Parts: sequence; structure tokens; C-alpha cells
Amino acid sequence: MPRRSPAALAATSAFAFLTATAASASAPLPVSSAQPERMRHSIEAALASPTFKGAHVGVLLVDASSGAVLYARDADDDFVPASTLKLVVGSAALTRLGPAFTFSTDVDAAGTIADGTLQGDLYLRGGGDAQLSVADLNAAAAAVQSAGIRNVSGTVIGDASRYDAARYPPGWAIDDIPYEYAAVPGALCVDLNVAHLRIAPGDSTGVPAILQISPASDAFVVENATATGARGGDDETDLERPWDGPRAIRVTGSYPLGAPLSDDLEPAVPDPAEYAVDLFRKALESHGVNVGGGVRFAPAPPGATLLWSHRSKPLALLLRDFWPPSRNLIGEQLLEELGSEARLHQIPGDARGGDTRSRGISNETDWLRSIGVDPTTMTIADGSGLSAYDRITPRALVAVLQSDWRSPQRDTVLSALAVAGTSGTLRSTFTRPPLVGAVYAKTGTTNHARLLAGYARTRRGGTVTFALMVNDWMDPTADARNALDAARAAILTAAVSQ
Repeated sequence: MPRRSPAALAATSAFAFLTATAASASAPLPVSSAQPERMRHSIEAALASPTFKGAHVGVLLVDASSGAVLYARDADDDFVPASTLKLVVGSAALTRLGPAFTFSTDVDAAGTIADGTLQGDLYLRGGGDAQLSVADLNAAAAAVQSAGIRNVSGTVIGDASRYDAARYPPGWAIDDIPYEYAAVPGALCVDLNVAHLRIAPGDSTGVPAILQISPASDAFVVENATATGARGGDDETDLERPWDGPRAIRVTGSYPLGAPLSDDLEPAVPDPAEYAVDLFRKALESHGVNVGGGVRFAPAPPGATLLWSHRSKPLALLLRDFWPPSRNLIGEQLLEELGSEARLHQIPGDARGGDTRSRGISNETDWLRSIGVDPTTMTIADGSGLSAYDRITPRALVAVLQSDWRSPQRDTVLSALAVAGTSGTLRSTFTRPPLVGAVYAKTGTTNHARLLAGYARTRRGGTVTFALMVNDWMDPTADARNALDAARAAILTAAVSQ
């Protein structure tokens, strides 16, 4: 039998899930009164596991079709949501922006073109596409060349004015800033706002390790504070964003002699807009387009000539790049876009004004209110769940999932969630029956929090919507992680076995 890829397995599982739930919707199977009682005993036995000692645990299980509560524990308590908060911004965006929504990036010429010279400026106008690539910028430069431009008398100008929030959301830890998961959001992005950096050892111990950075850019400097360590030693390299060098990416620690080239460290770039414009300028030069002025930032003027336009994946597909791998930057971009929409259309609940991040949160909370969630029971500080200020209840998360289940976007949501034992952050979790292929969910993980929210298909063909939230979990050893996974598996097995 041919070996199938994880993507093919996920697609097969999604089809089976949707087929089973469609059948159960047309012929729902009743649950006997004895089943919830047996389920309650099984769940409470699992919650008695020593791994939960001292932890704050919230659980809510409901029947997806009827909304009936099957089990609840502290369902109205607030929890640090970590990445389960991404369900909120993704689901709100599906409703408010629509599944066909795309981010756009444009190149505009402001001025006249004569004899191969643009007498004016060239604008790279950002529309929030976190996945805009270097190849896209090369295509943009080729389009400028194809327009007959060989010289630009003015400047390459970056237009990042679509979003106007502060660079970092409130509550992000300073320790996180060097890393890809804390990439700076903004309207003008490229390659998820990270550079690509690999490490090779020097030719003897004590000498600096060799850093390979791509693509080359003048938007930041790389400081090599590494040393080549003893052969057979550990890789102890790390990233820093020094206080005295905000444009610097500093690499520290030792890399062992004789070791192979490292994996990509993917440092977050200090200024994504500057990075994008610098790479665009270099792409122009590689296509024979000379630029006379420097680089600056300003909104493109009305009436500028559009030379190139690029659209991202539609939101329905973008969610698959957002939820399963849990990419923080995409969540921040969607929140900013919700704010841009609120500013453009005067969304109700946006009366407080503010920047696009604040407006995006207003747009989200208005949507939450429309599905029956009281926004005063939660705190939203960002779109990714990375902020220490974020709080949400199990009941609110289940309400979001129930809204998705009842919406025309049910299939889109299911196709975008990680699948137990198959894909995303659940690839190595719940790998045995009855849960493998039957749980579609979003995970959330921080140092002291482990969260899971989604859907589980029951053996009778129905669906359970659930939120399992654990905070203040103080024993993240391998044995404790295994015990936690076993306890969560027992809870979900009790739910799907009804």
C-alpha cells in the first residue's frame, strides 16, 4: 500500500469527520441518561491525576448539535489562553472579513515616466501580507522594469500606513523579542518578518563560529559573539536583541567543532518595513533599475500609477497556515486588519477610536457580543495569545467554536485545525484510537499553561465541542507532560465514547 503524506491523511480524516457529522445531523442519536453519569465519573477520575496538583483547571464539554452541557468545571473562570486565543481572531475574521478576503501588496509610481526614467518616487505599499516573499519582491521589481523604468530620480518609499499600532502589543515579554514567534507586526512585511541564519563551526576551538545570513540586508546588523566549542559538545548558541543596538541581531554562545550546519535560527528582524523596502531596493538593482535617492516612509499619494499588485492566499486557506503551526504573526496581522476594517466602515463598538490594534479588538469584542459572549468576562491584548494580559473563559472559547460549527464556515474551520495524531501541533498527540483522527483542535502552550479547544467526533457519529484549560501547571518535566497527555486523553475518550 503506498505511503500517504500527513497532508493527505489530514484531508482523508477531515472528509471522514465531515461525513460522520453530516450523518449525525440528519439522524441524531440520543444519549441515555446513564451515559453522562459514566462520562462524569471517568472525567473526574482523570482530573484527580497528580499532574494537576496545584493547577487551575477548567473544562467544558457540550453537544455540538444541541448545545447541551455534557460536563463543566470552572467554565466561567478566566484563564491565560496562550494560542487558543487565535481561535477568536481567526473566527472573527472569517465573519467580518469573509473567507475570500486577501491581503494585498502594491507598487505605485508617483510621477511621470519618460525616456526610461521615473521623475518621482516609487512606493512599496504594504497591506499586511505576512507571507509576502523575496520572490514576490523580485516579481515586483521585474514589473517595474517591464513598465520601461530604468532609473528612479526620487526615492523608494515604504508605505506602512495601513496599520498604525505600536510595534509590540502590550504584555509581550522582552525576552521573546529576538525570536521568530515574536516577530514585529505591521502593514509592510516579508517572509514572516524573519531573516534566515545558520551557524557553522570555525576551524578550531575558541575562534568565532561562522554565521550565514540570508538574504543580505542593510536593515540590520549581525553581531557575532559566538565561539567554536569543544568537539562533541552541545550547541549553546542563542539570539539577543541588545539594548544598546536596537538594529542588531546578536548571536551568542558556543557551537561545537566539527558539527554540521545548524538549523535555521530565524531571528525576528528589528524593523520589518525597513527590511522589506531594503530587499525591494536590492531587487530593483538586480533588475537593472537604478534608484537615485535613499529610503524613507510615507503614504502613497492619491492618483499614483499602479505598477504591480500581489494578493495573498484567501483567508479560508490562510487559516491552515495560521492555526495548525500556531503562527503568532498571522494572528497579529488579522487583528490589525480587523482594526483597519473598523476604521474604514465605522464598525459598531469602535467609538473609542484609537489605533488599528485597539480598533481590531473593538471589532472582535463586537463580534463576540453578537454570538452571546460577554466581552467584560475576558481580556484581549493581542491576536496571538502571546501577551501576559490575555484572559478567556472555557465558556467563551466553546461559544466561539459553537458559532463556527453553526456557521457556513464549518468545513473551512475543520479543515484549518490540527488533527490528532496527524497534523499540526497535534501530530504527535492522541495517536491511538479512539482519538486519532477524531479530534480537531487548537493547542495553547506556555511555561505554565497547557490548553486545548476544538471538536471531537463520538463513536455514535455526533460531535462534542470542548475546551480543556490548565493554568499554573508547575511541573513541565517529561514525565509530567506524559501524565498530562494521558489525563487529557482520558477526558476526551470519556467524551467520545458516549
